[in-house]
Amino acid sequence: MVRSRIAWGAGLAAAVLALTVAGTGATLAAGNKLTVVLGYLPNVEMFGPKYALTEGLYKAEGLDITQVPGGQGIDQVQMVASGVADVGLATGNAIILGAAKGEDFAIIGATLQNSPSAMTCRKDSGVTAPDQLKGKRVGVKTAGRPFFEIFMAKNNLKESDMVVSGIGGGDIAQIIAGRLDCMITTFVFNEPFLINKAGVPVNVLPLSKYGMDASADVYFVKKSFLADAANRDALAKLLHADATAWEIFLKDPAAAAKYIIDKGFIDGLDLDQQTYQAEQQASFMKTPLTAEKGILWVNPETFATNAQYLFDAKLASSLVDVTKMIDTSIIEKVAPPKY
Repeated sequence: MVRSRIAWGAGLAAAVLALTVAGTGATLAAGNKLTVVLGYLPNVEMFGPKYALTEGLYKAEGLDITQVPGGQGIDQVQMVASGVADVGLATGNAIILGAAKGEDFAIIGATLQNSPSAMTCRKDSGVTAPDQLKGKRVGVKTAGRPFFEIFMAKNNLKESDMVVSGIGGGDIAQIIAGRLDCMITTFVFNEPFLINKAGVPVNVLPLSKYGMDASADVYFVKKSFLADAANRDALAKLLHADATAWEIFLKDPAAAAKYIIDKGFIDGLDLDQQTYQAEQQASFMKTPLTAEKGILWVNPETFATNAQYLFDAKLASSLVDVTKMIDTSIIEKVAPPKY
């Protein structure tokens, strides 16, 4: 998923290297010290953890938290598996694929209940559903090719039904110029806003509505880490602080976007885009399940769907039994706010 790729620079690489050299000590974290690798750069998508750290919510819980920003070149699955980080936030896809390769992970929370990955089409293409793609010009990002193939299979399409070309990860110029009708994969919060801003109205087809549901910014740890009682207590405090911050976000997404801009966690963010993202993002955090159980809850059905389509697409060598990965005992202890 492309999300306004902003280079974090040498400082991040040095920080990750330092953590790697520090080595397996992260897996020995006891009590209240945790290293958390975030799911992305600290834009509004990461409001919860950034607010909790900056405004002292972790400190109030008695936690000592080290955050490593995500982004290009950061592999959350590898960092947690190796013990460089205690807790990771990543896509359901990445965590399940890690499990398929033998990693023993536990999933303890989920921020975005539904995947914000999407196909974005020019409104004047007339495409509002997959069955309208026949004869259309579709740009496929290199990283998105496996998901395009799943999308076709799920919706009874063949590549020969369309005029397909490869495009770069951040290339929206072709769809703006009218050389493409649609592009995949896009991020609901990002490319549609930028294309609209360039004067080209779009239709957005979230992949979650077309057989490809998944959660994102999912909290995961190694099962061996979760087995320690002190670590479990620290994880409950972490999720409680994050849930508190996310409730602040949900009460006023626009104010949350302004907070991220004002704090200047990274350069180059646009307030209009971050506000749009925050308002859209809020809807992906809330489902009937979170209204019943609370935000950050884990939906087993979503993860089972995710595991099945990864296996069907031959991206996973085995069908992962996600019921053995999901542990709701931590989030149950937190009793997060219901939205």
